[in-house]
Amino acid sequence: MSFETNLPSSPNSQQQDSERPQSIADSAEYSDQEEEEPALRYKRLGGNVHALFEKDTASTLIAAERFLVLGTHWGNVIIIDFEGNEVKKWRAHSTSVNSVSVDIDNEYVASAGDDGRVVVHGLYTDDVTIVNYSRPVKAVALDPYYSRKASRRFVSGGFAGQLIMYEKKWFGKSDSILFTSTGPIQTIKWQENLIAWACDEGVQIYNTDRGARISQIARPEGSPRPDLYLCRLHWKDDRTLLIGWANFVQMVMLKERLQHREQQSSPALGLVGGEGDSGPLLYAEVSVIFRTDFIVCGLALHRDSFLVFTYGDHEMIESMAAENGGQVPKEERQHRARNAPPPELRMINWNIEEVSSDVLPLEGFQLLQPNDYGLAYCAARAQSTSKPPDSDSSTKTSEADAWFILSPKQLVSVRPRGLADHVQWLTERDEYQQALEAIEEAYRGEGQWAMCRDQIKEAEYQSIGQTYAQMLMDSGSSAEAAAICARVLPRTNTPEATEAWESWIFAFAETSSLQEIAPFIPTDSMQLSSTVYEMVLAFLLTSDVAEFKRLIFTWPASLFNAYSVVLAIEDQYQKSTTDKQSLKEIMAFLYDRLNQPSKSLRCHLELYTPDILGRVCRENLFDAVRDKAELVLQYDDHTLGLLDSNHSDVPLQTRCQAEGVQLLTDNADAIPSSSVVKQLVNSPEHLHVYLHTLLAKDPHLGAPFADLQVELYAEYNPERLLNFLRISTYYSFEKALEICEERGLVPEMVFILGRMGDNHRALMLIIDQLRDVPRAIEFAKEQNDPELWNDLVMYSRDKPEFIIGLLELGGTHTNPTKVIQNIPPELNIPGIRRALTNVLHDYHLQVELCTDCNHVLDGDCKLLSDGLRRLQHQGMEVESDQVCLVCQLPLENMPEGSSNVLAFWCGHIYHDKCILHPDVQRKTQINSLGNSDSTDDLLKRSQRLVRSPAEQRRMLMQAKLDRTMMIRQYNPTCPVCVEYDQKKMQQTRSGWSPSERKDREQSNESDNTEDLAELPPMQALTI
Repeated sequence: MSFETNLPSSPNSQQQDSERPQSIADSAEYSDQEEEEPALRYKRLGGNVHALFEKDTASTLIAAERFLVLGTHWGNVIIIDFEGNEVKKWRAHSTSVNSVSVDIDNEYVASAGDDGRVVVHGLYTDDVTIVNYSRPVKAVALDPYYSRKASRRFVSGGFAGQLIMYEKKWFGKSDSILFTSTGPIQTIKWQENLIAWACDEGVQIYNTDRGARISQIARPEGSPRPDLYLCRLHWKDDRTLLIGWANFVQMVMLKERLQHREQQSSPALGLVGGEGDSGPLLYAEVSVIFRTDFIVCGLALHRDSFLVFTYGDHEMIESMAAENGGQVPKEERQHRARNAPPPELRMINWNIEEVSSDVLPLEGFQLLQPNDYGLAYCAARAQSTSKPPDSDSSTKTSEADAWFILSPKQLVSVRPRGLADHVQWLTERDEYQQALEAIEEAYRGEGQWAMCRDQIKEAEYQSIGQTYAQMLMDSGSSAEAAAICARVLPRTNTPEATEAWESWIFAFAETSSLQEIAPFIPTDSMQLSSTVYEMVLAFLLTSDVAEFKRLIFTWPASLFNAYSVVLAIEDQYQKSTTDKQSLKEIMAFLYDRLNQPSKSLRCHLELYTPDILGRVCRENLFDAVRDKAELVLQYDDHTLGLLDSNHSDVPLQTRCQAEGVQLLTDNADAIPSSSVVKQLVNSPEHLHVYLHTLLAKDPHLGAPFADLQVELYAEYNPERLLNFLRISTYYSFEKALEICEERGLVPEMVFILGRMGDNHRALMLIIDQLRDVPRAIEFAKEQNDPELWNDLVMYSRDKPEFIIGLLELGGTHTNPTKVIQNIPPELNIPGIRRALTNVLHDYHLQVELCTDCNHVLDGDCKLLSDGLRRLQHQGMEVESDQVCLVCQLPLENMPEGSSNVLAFWCGHIYHDKCILHPDVQRKTQINSLGNSDSTDDLLKRSQRLVRSPAEQRRMLMQAKLDRTMMIRQYNPTCPVCVEYDQKKMQQTRSGWSPSERKDREQSNESDNTEDLAELPPMQALTI
């Protein structure tokens, strides 16, 4: 264990066991040898308590929540703070103070002395209560709620052997004897509604609410006389009582019991049933009991262990037993009393195993006995700024459990070691790594030091970390040092933090280990000088390109000058032989940052970056890619997997659908084809792919390069050349013919010769080199030249295969008779019979087909004529509300001179006077035919002559039909339809050329009747 203040040691301490430290220095040395960290921290109280002990000695001590209450042998009661400063003092007794007590509110202090008095003194008022019992009082305990209750109760006991409760009642003050013992009452402890006291019979427990004694815990068998060693009591909580008596330790648990169960005493468990008619609700059970090799001077619980303040050892216990038997001479007992061992503070776990033991060489320990010592406990509480009574300044509050050791001339505070103590112990032994881990764990609120995290400030944590990092740097562990710096260096945007980081970075630069600290350099929460970042990048560029790349991609652009870095990379790229790929990726990234799309795209295309062409389209970067056609097509080759394989394995159509060539051809306005062709002139295969794709998009765009395209097709895709020659009209026939002749492309030569008009030469190529009869015949059909047919017939007269071909395939283009007549008589033609049979069969088939067509045509004409006749014989329904399209009058309102309504097949209806010429109208009247009677007169006369209604209707209908036939002789026309046809003809003529207009007019003047199509002339065959 370690002490904050060295306690005085005795010269006789060298006589102690050599394995135990004889002084504080020896204790530290002993701890170093064992390398076991102490669990408690000791501090001798300072302040003016030393002045008090120069004239007086302490006799008893109790710890309150905010201060300590000390009783002395001169009868004084002193209030001191936790640092040893006197706060308040009064003389309460004329002799030694045996016991003191404080209520739960820390407002009243009670004291008992050998003068037989009990004094209760108010700390904040002048209220003082004095009770005199005329016999020495050894113990006193205030009601925990003394200040809150009007009864003002307290209990006391002493040599009289009586436990007396003092309280105020309605009729005055009274004392009640709660218990009477055969020996003195030594110790009293009051917890809530439970009072525990020690007497010769053992420890008694009393329930103030029930007004009954709960239990008696007998003294352990074999323990010394009760008057030799004081009993030590400590309430852990309302249900746990610790008892230390001589060399025995007991832990008593208070448990509830059922009302219907009748509890009997059990000597084995140390149980005694309670008194009273109904019985108490609680009973006591000894859960732990063990015997020690020392005398208990005080005890408490700390976490999961017993904290026992002890005196002596096993030899003393043995001698104590001999003294009880009278076996030790008086001189030896006196010598032993003048050479007492120092007390110890021991920690004992639940397995009754000693965890630690600290020797406390208190002042004058050689002359002290167990009853001279004491242990006061102060429970942990939150930090407070409250002041003790009559204090000038706030006291230093405790944030953890604390114990105070009492000796007549000295007070020592004992606290659990905190985070600061733990870190100090580790750093003294150069265990910096463990110290940092402990601090960080506490900062996270984890581990046993979580409640002590405020003990280590951020600055101290950083200092410890930097010290450890420097140790690692000195030992050559720069990687570990960098990791520590990353953990402990501040990341706040302050000049101090910036200076700390920069100093450490320069320290790593001096040892050429910047690559270790580089990943941890702050970039977001704080920013260092750009010189620092550029220095790191310059170092990594030549030593670790992978880390250099990672930093470039992750660091913000504002940290360094990207232009300077690019220049350095370009220089390194020329020198490097292994990291060109990574350097190019970095350059592409930085060019993007510098907004230089042309250079960026070049790098991306050379790296085959995915979707880079899509980015060109999205960001409209066509100007930047205008001079990179070759790279674009190489990008397509990479996409299609052509870089390491034969290009002929991939169809031309697939290559033309690639993303790069499509981009070049779809954006020909931004990327001129002339510029692309110039760039691809040294890569003819790529040029061929580009021009073929351009041809598919728009044949006119590739017009200036038609001659070049002919050569490319002939070189790479001769099978597509003929199609190109057919659809294109921009190439030179002579040059194309020359190219085809060089490569022996006969079909293409035939086509070109045909386009040039040299049909005879073309036909000769087909006949002489291809010897393809169907092709020769097809060529002749395409040209439709009679002389060409004559040449073919004359050429074929002595070639059986051509004769057979002409007879079978010539059709109507050749005269079979002429072919047969030119056959030499001596020529043997295999298959001539079959060919002639086919010709005759075709002839008869043609005749039959013409005959059948005539029959079908006659039937259709008859059917249509009948339908027209029926349609014309039908009547037309005319509504009464219809109007004449000329005069716009209703049809019923006949104008003067009009007698009937005329309707045309187009559906238009007029008054006869509105559309007929007056002469026609006059000639078609009934009276114009020699009958002077009007239609009405004719109707009346017919009604007189013919009485039948049907006959009358027939006569009227016949009159109408007769007039209709007369009107038709003059060929009347519908004015509306005539006007519409004229407008349509004018619109049509406006789009005709002069020659077309002349032909149309001549055609219109000809006969409009359509003659039946005549059959083609049939020629008689003679064999």
